[in-house]
Amino acid sequence: MKRQSEFEIRLRRLIGRVEAWSYGDTDPGAGESEELARDLRRLATAAPSPLLRQGVRRAQDALDDGLSAEAVAAALYRLRADFEAGRPQLSPPPSPSR
Repeated sequence: MKRQSEFEIRLRRLIGRVEAWSYGDTDPGAGESEELARDLRRLATAAPSPLLRQGVRRAQDALDDGLSAEAVAAALYRLRADFEAGRPQLSPPPSPSR
């Protein structure tokens, strides 16, 4: 069983919250946006690389610019893809066979 990093756990939770916001019947209030912004800041501190911190900033910018939940979610999906693509690089390289 693979162990999830703190970053991955926070990212998945945040994506779920943004999806719930996106599909919700209510207009997001200032409280929801503030909570998401706070969670994005926490996610940035847990980011294991500058590339991933930059991805978090894209999501923060979308939220700060008042873009739709779908735009924020798209930035988070891209961040998740970047994280998953870089995961092998986060582990130590295999030892040489020679």
